[in-house]
Amino acid sequence: MPSILFSEKNDGLYCYIAKRDLEARVVRIEFNDPACWGGHFELEGGTAYYLEPQPEKPSFPVRLRVSKNAG
Repeated sequence: MPSILFSEKNDGLYCYIAKRDLEARVVRIEFNDPACWGGHFELEGGTAYYLEPQPEKPSFPVRLRVSKNAG
């Protein structure tokens, strides 16, 4: 389970994966509202991960554990 650092920039949500030394923009996220945030998300380039839905949208930057998307 990689740990990903999520941050917000002017043009959207980004994540940084230290193990791959990769910063990429999140292009789709399953749940993106104040009451539920996370689920399946996709990065530029097509890589997809799963983040257990959070009970609220976190304050950024935040480091969270994700799993590689099986689908």
